[in-house]
Amino acid sequence: MYYKKIEKILNNEGFTLKYYESIQSTMGTIKELIESDNNCFFVIAGSQTKGKGRRGNVWYSPKGNIYISFNVNMLIDIKDHFIFNALATLSISKTIDSLCNVTSYIKWPNDVLVNGKKISGVITEIIKHKKNNYVIIGIGINVESSPSNIMYPTTYTKEINQKSKKIDIIEKFIENYFKENKKINDYSFKRILTEYKKKLLYLKQNIKLELEDSLFIKGKFEDINLDGSMIINIQGKKKNVYTARIIDACN
Repeated sequence: MYYKKIEKILNNEGFTLKYYESIQSTMGTIKELIESDNNCFFVIAGSQTKGKGRRGNVWYSPKGNIYISFNVNMLIDIKDHFIFNALATLSISKTIDSLCNVTSYIKWPNDVLVNGKKISGVITEIIKHKKNNYVIIGIGINVESSPSNIMYPTTYTKEINQKSKKIDIIEKFIENYFKENKKINDYSFKRILTEYKKKLLYLKQNIKLELEDSLFIKGKFEDINLDGSMIINIQGKKKNVYTARIIDACN
C-alpha cells in the first residue's frame, strides 16, 4: 500500500487512515465517518469534486495535489480552538520550507504563501458527536498544479522543487503536526502562537482589509488574540477583527 508507512505512524497516534481515489470532499467524508464510528480519522483523497475552502470558497481539487481532513479530540475550551488552525498552518509552512528549501509565510489566518503566491490553505470546523467535541482540520496543498483562473497568484511544490513528492510532504506534515499537538492538550499555547506569528505576513504593518459585508478598512495589524482574531489599530482605536480578507499592505 502506497501509504503503509503513514498508516503505521497514524495508528500510533490513535488515528485510522482512510484513503479515497475521489470523493466530494474530505471534510464531508470525515463527518460521515465520525457519525458511524465515534473515533479519530485521517482522510486522504486523490481528488475532490466539491472541495471547499475558507468562507465557502471552492477549492480546486484535481488529481496530483494533497487533500486531507482529520479530526482531533478537543480537550480544551472551544474559545481556544484557533490554536489548532495555527498549528496546522505552521506545520505546513515548516514542511514546505524543509522539503522545498524555501521560506514560506502565513497570510492570516490560514494560507501558506511562497514568493507571494498561495500554495496551501487550511479550514477548521468544530463538531460535537455524542459526548465528544472534535475539531476537524481540512488541508489542501498544491503539489502537481495550482489554479490560474482565480483572483490571487498561486504556486505548487513541483514548481519550486521538481523532486518534491506527495508522500514525503504528507509524512513530514504528520511529523511536524503531532510533534507539537501534545502541547495543545497540555495548554502550552504560547510557543505555538509565537512561532505562528514569526511567519505571519503584515504583522506590525498598516494593511487594508475587506470585511464580509464588502466594507474596506485600513489600520495597523498589531497582534492576534488566542481566539485567532486580529487586533487592528484604526487611528488609535483597537478593534478585534474575526473574519476578513487582507488586501495588501498600505501607507
